[in-house]
Amino acid sequence: MALDFVTNQEIIVAARRNLTQNVWDYLTGGAESETTMRRNRYGLDSLAFRPRVLVDVSKIDTAATFLGHKLKIPVMLAPIGSLQSLTPEGGVAVAKAAAEFGTINFVSSVTQPSLEEIAAASDSPKIYQLYVQGDLNWVENLLKRVKHAGYTALCLTVDTAHYGHRERQMMDRWLPPS
Repeated sequence: MALDFVTNQEIIVAARRNLTQNVWDYLTGGAESETTMRRNRYGLDSLAFRPRVLVDVSKIDTAATFLGHKLKIPVMLAPIGSLQSLTPEGGVAVAKAAAEFGTINFVSSVTQPSLEEIAAASDSPKIYQLYVQGDLNWVENLLKRVKHAGYTALCLTVDTAHYGHRERQMMDRWLPPS
């Protein structure tokens, strides 16, 4: 991968430039009035690394393991629905990025292309995010597909029986395509 960006801010600027307002709001927004999102941001911002200078860092190992899978860095890619709104490759692009960076991809059950196409895009481990929406037959059939496609685990989401209230999107009268 070519080094196209040297700062996080450059990534944000490029994403903002390439997305419509509705898609940008979906990507950067949160549930309800976004109070929890602001509290989480405050919580992260209240943490700080203690700078260490004149310390040998030539042998630092950032690797970790999760469910028996070795990660190059202790970061995993959370499930995001409607990835096809962000990039034409949708979930395939994220699967390839996870493989390239040596981490795990949590694949949303409401993104495209199909769970099989996303799984086939790379050999890296993938975890499938399951929204239980149908009857037992529907769940069993979906789980067979997930297992056959080679997903290594499930991430069960139980708080979204229907699409949540996202006030920013409600004001725009916009819903993601998935």
